[in-house]
Amino acid sequence: METLKENLEEKITGKEATTPPLDRRVQRTRQLLRDALFQLIAEQGYEAISIQDITERANLGRTTFYLHYQDKEELLKASLRALLLELHAQVEPIPGEICPYHIRCIRIFEHVARRQPLYRALLKETGPVNIGNMLRDYFAELFQRYILERQGALCVTVERSDLVAAHAAGSLFGLISWWLTAEDAPGKNPRPTAAEMGQLYFRLMSQGAGDISQATPN
Repeated sequence: METLKENLEEKITGKEATTPPLDRRVQRTRQLLRDALFQLIAEQGYEAISIQDITERANLGRTTFYLHYQDKEELLKASLRALLLELHAQVEPIPGEICPYHIRCIRIFEHVARRQPLYRALLKETGPVNIGNMLRDYFAELFQRYILERQGALCVTVERSDLVAAHAAGSLFGLISWWLTAEDAPGKNPRPTAAEMGQLYFRLMSQGAGDISQATPN
């Protein structure tokens, strides 16, 4: 199980996983550039952004930008890795914490809610980096760990757990996409909260995979 987590972190961090910690000034500069990029993506979309836009928003010079990144695509990839690590940190339990799968599902929606304008913009993008694929990879890894946990507890075997995990990841991604675009309208049910969406997703998956879980979170 730990191997899956380690593989995910390596996949998210890429080459940076094997490099030593960055100088604090470098970290601060890169954080400013990532923040500027994400603000601009939420406002106008990735394709419309220029490096000049990014450096002006970050209050940095173009020379400083090129000391850290070759182009805005490299900055985008680094920024998305950081975003996935943020998601990972907010969803995964701290050492010693009991955190059932349905709680992790709620935490995913809570994370998306905090970054709602950004995720709404990112999921519309069809540029060089597909955030949807990165999210699906993480969701699949998370559900596959849940399957392994349930197998151990119930002494059952699930064939092609990777296929089941891919299905679960696609379902979760679809619900997030729907939730981000759903609007409150007169005469209709109010938009569900993050907690309600997490519980709804868990119930949908547990009822559809009754051989490995139960309808009530545990």
